[in-house]
Amino acid sequence: MYFSGVKSGKTLKSAIAQKRKKERMKVLFLSVLVRVIVTVSILLLPLTSVAESQLAEPALENIAVVDKQTVGAKQVVERQFKALFNSVTDQLANQQEMYIKNPVAYHNFLTSTVIGLWDTSSTTRALVGKARYQGLAPAKRDALIDSVDKTLMRYAFEGLESYGGQIFKIVDVVVNEKQGMGWVQVLMASPMLPDINLDVLIKRMSANTWRAVDVRVKGITYVAIKKHKYREILEEQGIDALIDNLGRKNAAYFLDVCATSSEPEQMVGNAPC
Repeated sequence: MYFSGVKSGKTLKSAIAQKRKKERMKVLFLSVLVRVIVTVSILLLPLTSVAESQLAEPALENIAVVDKQTVGAKQVVERQFKALFNSVTDQLANQQEMYIKNPVAYHNFLTSTVIGLWDTSSTTRALVGKARYQGLAPAKRDALIDSVDKTLMRYAFEGLESYGGQIFKIVDVVVNEKQGMGWVQVLMASPMLPDINLDVLIKRMSANTWRAVDVRVKGITYVAIKKHKYREILEEQGIDALIDNLGRKNAAYFLDVCATSSEPEQMVGNAPC
């Protein structure tokens, strides 16, 4: 009986250890995967007429105006997303090599189509927690939002080289008009990797404007993965340390990106160089 109990105890411990190992591997896998997904989301989430100037599709504005007047928010979001997923996917497929060689051009592309349309303030608040976020002095809060903005930009650059011809298809749009929140459910079909289902969390900023605030894959969101590290640094070292930590990572990364570009001398003085 004694040996049976010892064996049973060892088996239980082994099972627990294996379960924990699998959970760690899952989080590690998702932490890498989410970078690529966040990159895709950042590139494909503009929900206003910004696509018109970049992609020369003026008809999109007229369609959006009609939709806002005649159909619900779900139909508006779905039509806008379909047009933008198709257009920006085409941009990545045809301009990837040029963007890798010319980080300034890629930065300009991101700035003209995305920055300001992803609600970084909401993402930042979720990362550090509502109470901590509201407790920050305005200057520190703005500095943290800017650091998170640059971090998302860095993810977009890191994911650029990982893009491999993925095709994105909207599966469904779920919108709660009363709460002003929703999910855009997307299938990411890859020619080399298994297909991935992801959800983009959107938030209504005004009557006709929706912006992205988070992305979820396999039940785990970007915020859920990153918030613990953010809050740990904030609690143990303070807001300045968190801002500095993000700033150093971003600066070091972009220094390398610009140094290895096709014409590094011409990049100097132009964002992100």
